[in-house]
Amino acid sequence: MKKLLLIAAILAIGSTAFAVTEGISFNGLGTPDTMYTPVTIKSNALGNGFGDITTNDNAVHNDKAVNIFRDKGRGWEDKAATHILLNVLEPIKIESEIDFLYTQAVVGDGLNIGDIGFRVKGMGPAEIKFKFYGGLFNLPGKVTIKGHNGFYPMQTRTLTPGIESASRMVTLYGGMKEIEVDAYFNDVGSAGLKFGVIVARAEYK
Repeated sequence: MKKLLLIAAILAIGSTAFAVTEGISFNGLGTPDTMYTPVTIKSNALGNGFGDITTNDNAVHNDKAVNIFRDKGRGWEDKAATHILLNVLEPIKIESEIDFLYTQAVVGDGLNIGDIGFRVKGMGPAEIKFKFYGGLFNLPGKVTIKGHNGFYPMQTRTLTPGIESASRMVTLYGGMKEIEVDAYFNDVGSAGLKFGVIVARAEYK
């Protein structure tokens, strides 16, 4: 689970570099300066606590290029700034409205169980996945999953023996989002207890 999102935006302000005519600087065959390639994140900067990220770091910042500058004397200055935006994400959370549901039907009945609620909260791109286990979901019928106000566009699965699943990629912007599951059984079958469970999982992507 990704808990940290680190974006580094590099901004040069008033850069006034003056190269001497006797020198030349270039990157291979016109390739961009390496300082603008993606940054390699050290392992000890990935949630493993404080560490020394400079030891054995011998990489040259602008590899294959030599920058030559003329000293223009006093009164000249140059500025550069790096703006770093750190977005700390809340742990993603998904919860069910109820943990246990008991109902009854008569042999030969059809049965609808509607508005089984789930709530999800987080910040960032995520996948929400539903799986349906057990003999109850082997009965003929279907399930639908949909989110309120366009969140998690509706999906329908026709029930067949085995595990049925559905998933969507969504973007979470904080606050609780509502999802509901509806189950439709054409025939509840023979007498006896039939058990089923809906497992909902949410994870950052």
